Amino acid sequence: MTGKKKEYTIDRDCMIKKFRVGTDDFKKLCDEGGYFVDKTLFIKEIIDGNEVTLIPRPRRFGKTLNMTMMRYFFERSEESRAYLFDSCAIADYPEYMKHQGQYPVIFISLKDLKRDSYDHFIKATKAEIGRLYREFLPISESLPEAIRDRYLRICKEESPEHELYNSLKELISHCYHFYKKPVIVLIDEYDSPMIEAFSKGYYNEMTDFMRSWLGAGLKPEQGQVLYRAVITGILRIAKESIFSDLNNLDVASPLMIGPYADKFGFTEQEVSRILTAFEVEGHADIIRDWFDGYSFGGHIIYNPWSLISYIQAIPNPPSPKWLNTSSNALVYEELTSGGLLIKRDLELLLSGEELRYPLSENITFGDIGKNPVNIWSLLYYSGYLKADDPKFAEYDPNLLTYALSIPNREIFLAYRQFVNRLYETGTISAGIKDFISFFLENKTPSVLEQTLSDLILGLVSVYDVAKLPEAVFHAFVLGLLANLRNVYEIRSNVEAGYGRADILMIPKTGSYSIGYIIEFKSVKKEGDGVKAASDGLAQIREKEYMAALLHAGVPMEKIVKLAVTLQGKKVTVKKE
Repeated sequence: MTGKKKEYTIDRDCMIKKFRVGTDDFKKLCDEGGYFVDKTLFIKEIIDGNEVTLIPRPRRFGKTLNMTMMRYFFERSEESRAYLFDSCAIADYPEYMKHQGQYPVIFISLKDLKRDSYDHFIKATKAEIGRLYREFLPISESLPEAIRDRYLRICKEESPEHELYNSLKELISHCYHFYKKPVIVLIDEYDSPMIEAFSKGYYNEMTDFMRSWLGAGLKPEQGQVLYRAVITGILRIAKESIFSDLNNLDVASPLMIGPYADKFGFTEQEVSRILTAFEVEGHADIIRDWFDGYSFGGHIIYNPWSLISYIQAIPNPPSPKWLNTSSNALVYEELTSGGLLIKRDLELLLSGEELRYPLSENITFGDIGKNPVNIWSLLYYSGYLKADDPKFAEYDPNLLTYALSIPNREIFLAYRQFVNRLYETGTISAGIKDFISFFLENKTPSVLEQTLSDLILGLVSVYDVAKLPEAVFHAFVLGLLANLRNVYEIRSNVEAGYGRADILMIPKTGSYSIGYIIEFKSVKKEGDGVKAASDGLAQIREKEYMAALLHAGVPMEKIVKLAVTLQGKKVTVKKE
C-alpha cells in the first residue's frame, strides 16, 4: 500500500444520496447509486484469514451485503466487475486486487429455507441446490456418465435425499476440476432453517442433515480444492452439533478483538461521516440513544438497519425499525419458559442495571432453556444485549464473565413488547391500561388493587407465586411499569434514605409530576394483608425512602407512598 490511508464511503458523482433500505445485493446497490459504507477491507481479511470462517452477528447487521460484496469481488464472470471496487479501500491494495474475478464462487443463502416440517425443508432444499447446480450447468458435459446423471438429477430436483448430503462437496470438486482453480464457498444465514426447525420440532433431523452437508463440503480434506469458505449466521451452533468434522474452522465471535470486529454494523467514525453526508448532524443524540450501544471486539457499533431507516424517514420521529424485520418468536419463547431466576434478572435489566454472566459460544438449541447462561447467550448473539467489561469470576479464576445490559432504547422496547406480549388477551390487555392509568391519573388504591388481582389471576401459569412470591411479584410489577418509562425514571432495589426501596418512580415531565414509592410485602395464607400493607407504609416512612425523590427534585406533597401485599393470589394496596 502506498500513501496515507484514506477514509472511504462510496458516493457516486452527482447522484442523490440514498441508502436503498433493504437492498443487500452489492452490485445492485452500487449500480443504482446507493450510499455504501465501505467494508471492502473485509475481503483482505478473508484472504489473509483461515480456510473456513464462521461469522456470527445479529440479523440486519450487514452480513448479506458483505457476502454479496465478496461474491462480486472473487467470482469469475464474462463481464468485468472490477469497476465496483475502483473507489473502495481494497483498491489501495494491488496485491489483493489480483484476486478480483479469479475464482469459481458457490454462493447460497439458507434464509429462505425455513419450513414447517423436515419433509418440506428437504423439498425446498432440493429446489435451492438444484438452482445452484444449474448455475454451473456447463460442468456437467465434462463429467463421466454416472456422475453426470447424478448432477442432472440434482439440477432437475429429482434426486433422492441421500444425494443431497454430498451435493456441496461434489459441486466444489466439479468446479475445481472444470475451472482449474480452487473454489470459494459463501453460505449466508446458515442457521436460519435450524432456528425454524427448533421451533417446529424437527431439530434433530435438521442437525443431522447440516452436519453431513457442511461437514462433507468444508472439512480439511477439501483443502486442495477449497480456497476460502465463509459462513454467516446469528449463532454459533456448538461444534459438536454440526461442525464436528471442521477442525479448520475459525469462529469470528463478536466478543473477540480482531480484524472482523468492525466489519458488521457502523462504527462511531462511520456514523459521523454518514451524518455529515446527509446533513443530519443534529440528530446524533437521538441516533445514539435509540440505535447505539453494541460492542463488538472493543468497537462501539450502531445497528445499521435501524440507523439508515431512521435517516431515510426524517423528519418522522424515531421508532423501532430493527424489531419489526423478522420474528422474535424464539427469543420470546425462551424468556417465557425461563425460570424464576430469569424473571428476576429481567427485573434488573428493565431497571437499567447490569447482569454479570459468562457467555457460552458452544450452545445447542436444546440446551438454551436449561441454564440462564444459555438464555443470556442467545439474547447476546441475537442482538438483544450488550456485553462489556470482561472479567474472570471471583468464584472461578478460569471463568470469563461479562457485564450484560440493554444496549439502547430500541431494544428496551423489545423487552417491553415481550412483557406486553404475555398479556395480549382482551381482559389482560385492558388490565394493563387500567394499571397504567392508576399512575398517570393518580386513581384510588382500589383501582390498582383490582387491576393487579385480575392480572395475577390471568397470569398464574407464567408467574408462579408459590415459589418466591415477593420477588416474583416485584418483577411482575416492574415489567408492567416498563410501559411508563417515557414519563418516569423507574429504579428498582435502590438505596434510599436508610434502606433500599423496592421501586422508585421519578417523574421525567411536568405533565405527570407525582412521584411514587412502592414497597412489596408477601403474606402467608393465614396472615393479615391489610396489616402488612400498613407495615409497608410505616417502613417507607421510618427508612425515609422519600429522600431519594426529594433529592431528585420531587416536592414532598407530590410523593405518593404505596404498599402492595400479595397473599396467595389476593392483592392489597394501601396508599399514603
